[in-house]
Amino acid sequence: MITIAGITLPETAVWTNETEYGLPEVSAETDLYGAEIIYAGKPARTIEIYIPATESGMKREDVLLLCRAAGSAAPVHADINGKQLSVIFVSDSSAIQLKPLNAKQVQADADIYSGTIRLLEV
Repeated sequence: MITIAGITLPETAVWTNETEYGLPEVSAETDLYGAEIIYAGKPARTIEIYIPATESGMKREDVLLLCRAAGSAAPVHADINGKQLSVIFVSDSSAIQLKPLNAKQVQADADIYSGTIRLLEV
């Protein structure tokens, strides 16, 4: 079960990058003499939640509540598969990329959305 800011996500929601979570960020380059230089940074704390395009996706009213929580730029509580975290939404336009399953000009509160939610642990 995944809950963000008190909003329970559908059972089909998946933490897609769970296996990479907490691993140090590493990059490598080769200098002019052919030696490889490896840079290791602090652990990545990005969390990506994917909601598949099924009829059990997210309801529009919950998407709007998530958008309001993201707009506040304040830390919120998340319970992701039993792991208690304090998170914020990523600070760019990729924080909430949820789209309606059925495109139409006016969406109703019961319409279903799918896509990705990106968070940072604080």
